[in-house]
Amino acid sequence: MLVRPVDVVVPVHDAREHVLACVASVLRHARGDFRLVLVDDASEDPSLVSWLDEQAARSERVQLLRNDVNRGFVASANRGLRNAGGRDVVLLNSDTIVTRGFLQKLAECAYASDDTGIVSPFTNNGTICSIPRFLEANEIPASFTVDEFAALVARASRRRRPELVTAVGFCMYVRADVIARIGFLDEENFPRGYGEENDYSERAKQAGYRIRLCDDLFVAHVGRASFGDEGDTREDAHNAVMDRMHPTYHADVQRFIRENPLAEAQADVLALLAARRLGPIARLRRFFGEAR
Repeated sequence: MLVRPVDVVVPVHDAREHVLACVASVLRHARGDFRLVLVDDASEDPSLVSWLDEQAARSERVQLLRNDVNRGFVASANRGLRNAGGRDVVLLNSDTIVTRGFLQKLAECAYASDDTGIVSPFTNNGTICSIPRFLEANEIPASFTVDEFAALVARASRRRRPELVTAVGFCMYVRADVIARIGFLDEENFPRGYGEENDYSERAKQAGYRIRLCDDLFVAHVGRASFGDEGDTREDAHNAVMDRMHPTYHADVQRFIRENPLAEAQADVLALLAARRLGPIARLRRFFGEAR
């Protein structure tokens, strides 16, 4: 069982229901030498603040870091990265739900080749990592729980681990050697979030690392639980920053979308999903009808 010493770092700012679901899923599914590091960015919900204190007091697996003032997502994420002390890090949004075997699958993908540095999994809402519809914010398919759909994704996977043009920030497994070599997220140019994972991915690639999709893992993601509509404004501003700092980035993304090296993995999930929806009797009828 390949699970490296790893910190699961979750920056938190209010959004209590999402945080509770995220933390519960991590503690239910994490295995091996892991710590769950919750970075509370001056949450204003007193019930959430108390609950976070209780989690840290209840389990030695849970470490709580608390900012005295609201510093934003990037600074909070960096506090978690610095706290890791040479361990690998899964940087995880607080509005995600992880699924069975997530740490093992992420680690196996990250260490499948020496030059892999950062890994993101499939999700329902994560642009290039989105399924069943590419580049869209999807609902979990009807009649599936999150865990059931994750099991379907795992069954469909050929574990090809295709290369990504960029990691997607809802869930990023970052190897310790990447952190040691390129440092932390850029707080100066991306102080409040959006674009920081794209800049980090570009810096990792410039250092010789590859970014890959963990194609046998699904992590559910709500999206913008803390920022709401403000995220659109921040995203536009940071796209301009990316153009300035990494002039080829957006062209590379558009080329990736046109060529779509994830198409095979997406098709495998869609095929299994369609078969599940047909049901066993309908599948037999279709088979015998096609065989005539």
